[in-house]
Amino acid sequence: MNETLDSRQLKAFVVLAKTGSHTETAKRLYVTHSAISHAMRTLEEQVGCRLFAKLRKKVVLTEAGEALLYHANRVLAEMQQACLTLTELNQWGSRQLRLAANAILLSKFLAPVLLKFHEEFPRVSLHVQTCGLSKVTGRLENNRVDIALSAKPSAGDQFEFVPLFADRFHLVVSAAHPLAAKPGAPRGELAKYPFVLLYGSGHERKQVDDFFSRSGITPNIIGEIENLDVVKAMLARAPFMSFLPGWVMASEIENRSLVTLPVGRKPLEQTWGLVHSRNRPLNHAESTLLKLCRKQVAKFA
Repeated sequence: MNETLDSRQLKAFVVLAKTGSHTETAKRLYVTHSAISHAMRTLEEQVGCRLFAKLRKKVVLTEAGEALLYHANRVLAEMQQACLTLTELNQWGSRQLRLAANAILLSKFLAPVLLKFHEEFPRVSLHVQTCGLSKVTGRLENNRVDIALSAKPSAGDQFEFVPLFADRFHLVVSAAHPLAAKPGAPRGELAKYPFVLLYGSGHERKQVDDFFSRSGITPNIIGEIENLDVVKAMLARAPFMSFLPGWVMASEIENRSLVTLPVGRKPLEQTWGLVHSRNRPLNHAESTLLKLCRKQVAKFA
């Protein structure tokens, strides 16, 4: 068989395989009974074998028909997805991209990425929501966002996580903090000073709690704040302590306005990346955003 199969014939073939009736197939496709019969005869001539056999008042698939049905369903599904993709690309000359992002990623990582994305897709309307990991999966499930940039979710098979980079959370104080000049930061002294934590994922908080538990510390946590700049300002003005990812305070570590303290042999780690539903592959715009994120990660290296 060298001829290309007609998509309309494949559609009629799939419907006939489902209904077992030429009359019902004709009704569903809004054509005549003879048109379906002619299309199936032509299809059988093209493939060189019988696809249907009569069984009482119905038609059923032959072994060859069963084989063709598997591939026909895949071909029609791919064609439908292609049409949907093109519709998204061309509807009214513009589209939207709904994105949920961790507050830290949005302010310190994603801003230059979004600017570059707008240069490449000026007619795509960006809708960016700030939310923590606990809300990311729900917004994806409820179709409130298309993709998310956050820490790795613990949810199961319904989500695809594309890692971008991993980082360690450091125990950090200001250079003026009493523990900044002490080697080793004795565990017994950590409980003396209040902690202000960066509001984050449950996974991140569990690691912090495990650290306190391993160290035998009952921490004085005065609050959890989502805004990174507020946390930094509080560290600078009072003898507070916190856990912060290294990439958000690289300049402060370099100029020594913030100082990291050792946390022992087991580091506190977090993986950041792009999250989307497994049921829907990334479209062209979303794939481009992922590519731009990877370029931004390379600048951190």
